Amino acid sequence: MQADYALQRVKGIKKSFDNAIKNKIEEYKDNRIIEFYDTTEVFEIFTSTEGMTGAKELGELETPPTLKLEDGYSITITEKRFGGSVLLPESTYRREVKDNTLKVDAYIKRQRNQLLKTNTHLFLTNAFLMLNESFDSSSDYLAPDGVEVIGAHSWASGGTFNNSDTQALDTGAVDTALEYAGAFTDPSGKEMPLDFDIIVVKKGSAAHRQAVKLFAKGIVPTTVADINIYEGEFMIIATPYITTANKTKWWMRSSRLDNSLAVGIGEFPTMREPLRESNEAIRSNVTGFWKQGVINMPFDWYGSDGTT
Repeated sequence: MQADYALQRVKGIKKSFDNAIKNKIEEYKDNRIIEFYDTTEVFEIFTSTEGMTGAKELGELETPPTLKLEDGYSITITEKRFGGSVLLPESTYRREVKDNTLKVDAYIKRQRNQLLKTNTHLFLTNAFLMLNESFDSSSDYLAPDGVEVIGAHSWASGGTFNNSDTQALDTGAVDTALEYAGAFTDPSGKEMPLDFDIIVVKKGSAAHRQAVKLFAKGIVPTTVADINIYEGEFMIIATPYITTANKTKWWMRSSRLDNSLAVGIGEFPTMREPLRESNEAIRSNVTGFWKQGVINMPFDWYGSDGTT
């Protein structure tokens, strides 16, 4: 009887957990750093954006040539399963009626709250791996050409670009980035200037403070969850999900271009039906499904490791 009652109480927190974690993750959908989108597909195939050639001056009766995009790289990202569980021990729920110092309801709610925090953190740290490992050639999240996101890239149809720097964030480093952006060309060599309008930094770092001094002095940031967004000359995004090991690094991107860093959410982390174990403990599993990857050549991004 006590086990059935405990099962019902655990079931009672399912709806509040599912709604809370969905709402929490939804807060980050407007983070301006990584593209989060809902998807029903287990795996998706993308083709990287390349150039187009063949336009020409035409004679009076000449038929215009048919133009097509140059073939890009094919990228497949596949859904993965994530999750964790908590246990309500038999001794906890069976002793409740005998010992008022043990509060089963409070115990379950504490577990629910920690489960919420842990699974949200799992989702966000995995998503931000794409940026934290963006200078790392051994990353699981490489660009379509097999190179780290911030590095020396080769278009599938010919030509190269290098979106990396080593300068610490200052006016000179920003000038270098903007000069690079203004001179950018597509794979066929046509001018394709980039408009970098976002700067991403580790929250609380020297790069964060420098960015505010340069471009957002006196501006009160708005927030997306625990990410600060300063709307100044550049949109400065200060996030805690950049690791301390990467605190000298900074990134720029163009919000006018589709984000090459994407996370497709197949199912938000969800609390499943509680299970009564053979040892009489009650297990609550939480599982979710999402996929992530670099789905286009990352010319929308520019970065520096801040070492010089």
